[in-house]
Amino acid sequence: MASLRSLSLAVALASACLLPAHAQSTPPLVTGEHGVTVTRTDIEVAMERVPEASRAAVMARVDNLSRQAEQIYIRRVLALDAEQAGLDKTPEVAAALAQARQRILSDAQLAAISQGVKLSDEALSAYARDVYRSNPERYKVPAQTRARHILIGNSPDGKAQERATELLARIKGGLSFEDAAREFSGDYASAAKGGDLGWFSAGAMVKPFEDAVAKLKAPGELGAEVVQTQFGYHIIQLVNRREAGIQPFDEVREALEREVRAKAEEEARQTRIQAISRAAKVDVPGLEAMAREYEQKSKSR
Repeated sequence: MASLRSLSLAVALASACLLPAHAQSTPPLVTGEHGVTVTRTDIEVAMERVPEASRAAVMARVDNLSRQAEQIYIRRVLALDAEQAGLDKTPEVAAALAQARQRILSDAQLAAISQGVKLSDEALSAYARDVYRSNPERYKVPAQTRARHILIGNSPDGKAQERATELLARIKGGLSFEDAAREFSGDYASAAKGGDLGWFSAGAMVKPFEDAVAKLKAPGELGAEVVQTQFGYHIIQLVNRREAGIQPFDEVREALEREVRAKAEEEARQTRIQAISRAAKVDVPGLEAMAREYEQKSKSR
């Protein structure tokens, strides 16, 4: 059987990524033994284990999709082999299957409870502001600096410094720093924001970068030379500085609203879990007898 990492699978997955959503739901992306198939939905569900912040970037690579499709396909074929061998009928496997099903369904129900929590934007903002006012010490920050940078990463041809220096000259000549960051920076997270690194305190950046920023005095000032770090060559621009103090509410509002929402959802989940727990009748003597039995087994080994 040909490897699923073959060119044909890669082409199939790449083609599927280019199709509109309604066209991707029908044809399987993998077919094989026992008529087993793997669909786009199968891959998307499996990829939910990847953190949401990086999921799209991971799934944008055909080799990652191919690897995931292969894993799903192999597991499905092995599962069918196991069923044909009657392994699903053994007490241990049957119990494990039931628990796996219950775990998935219980997780889905907890997610549904979370989604059922409704907070208006006004209520969310009000709760967030209450949290902010109740503990101002939490939002104390030391003196901070805000800067932009453009990273020209180290390259095999050894010309990263040359490219960075040429780009710095273009910016000095009038090219917008933000536009240059979006087009040329290898730090994709900050590039999308025009190179903006946000506010940071002393010690947050690598020393050569921090030393270069410390030399800049006026907001908007551009570093005279490119700065080398282990990441490559940086072009740096000072945005602003601020003294130690309390972060403004608007700066922490989004994070606080996420915190408030998460707390409300957790309280809703715990309310249901506690109600279920209160209804349980536990056979304590039975559990104690079971524990003694296994204690004897552990001693006899």
